[in-house]
Amino acid sequence: MIYLDNAATTKIQPAVWQAMQDIEQNVFYNSNTLYKGGIQAAEVVERARSILMKQLHANSGQLIFTNTATQANHLIMDHCLRRIQQQLVITAGDHNSIYLAAKERSNRGYSVATAPLLPDGRIDLDATAQLINEQTSLFMFSLVNSDIGTYQDAAAVVAMVRARNPRTHIHADAAQAFAKFDFDVTQLDLDSVTLCGHKIHGPKGVGALWVRAGINVEPPHGTLNHAAIMGLAIAAQNFHCPHINTIHQYLIQNLPDGCHVNGINNNPYITNIALPNVFGETVMNALSSQDIYVGLGSACAAHAKGNRTLAAMKLTPQQQKQVLRISLGMNNTIDDVKTFLSALQTVLQAIRSHNIL
Repeated sequence: MIYLDNAATTKIQPAVWQAMQDIEQNVFYNSNTLYKGGIQAAEVVERARSILMKQLHANSGQLIFTNTATQANHLIMDHCLRRIQQQLVITAGDHNSIYLAAKERSNRGYSVATAPLLPDGRIDLDATAQLINEQTSLFMFSLVNSDIGTYQDAAAVVAMVRARNPRTHIHADAAQAFAKFDFDVTQLDLDSVTLCGHKIHGPKGVGALWVRAGINVEPPHGTLNHAAIMGLAIAAQNFHCPHINTIHQYLIQNLPDGCHVNGINNNPYITNIALPNVFGETVMNALSSQDIYVGLGSACAAHAKGNRTLAAMKLTPQQQKQVLRISLGMNNTIDDVKTFLSALQTVLQAIRSHNIL
């Protein structure tokens, strides 16, 4: 089996799995209890918090643990938007966890604006600046786009928003960026950041929300999954892909004739490939029958009729269906990519010969 859909989820690291099992067996207590076992469980949470804060280069602030990255995004939205007069600005390439929640806010009467993308997938900063006003309470953007992998220039985004309204809360969804890219939340002047475990070979069902000092967000209530929290921390600490650029370069330099890359492609982990007049779903299914797994875009929007990111980049509805998303992880090798490219070439030839779209 060759797995090339790591942006959807990843296989858990053995070291993470072992650590989580050890905790579940030996420090299984409720971290809210006050006896020795509960204190040990709370200490696990604090060790994980320290690791993650260091990973973010955050010397201060609040780190709230959540069940998912989606919950973290909703948490900051609920905190920042409490009055109907407040405006929310998102971007056209944001994950469904932001887009659908923003749509729900709009239905309730909130002012919601969507910042456009440039044809290469980057946020159109000039156009976005015109959307920010005195009522803009929250600006949300995905640090890495989950459909095409564009790694946004966070410093430029923050500078633009601050120039328009210094009081606007700036939130970065870093679910696809955390641990893969080294970014400093303090230096970037971000107000909050979403983290995720299962995109970096950590456990599913755990995420986190970092919020800068001075902003007090009410955490979700309930018993913390301290084994998963430590799993998130260990996954972040151990995430290491020194071979990723080599594999990515081989991929984009050896695409079959007629294929090309969509967007600026400044992120080796996610590559969106345009196919030559062939439906991506047809190709994906043919590859799946050979145990080669690829994606079409964000897994949370897999059943949508179109792709919002690609539409914002001015691709036609037909072109939006003629893509594959290849996303690499720690376990992938160059042989995986070679096998995929060979199979893709064979599938494309077979589809063309039968005139199947």
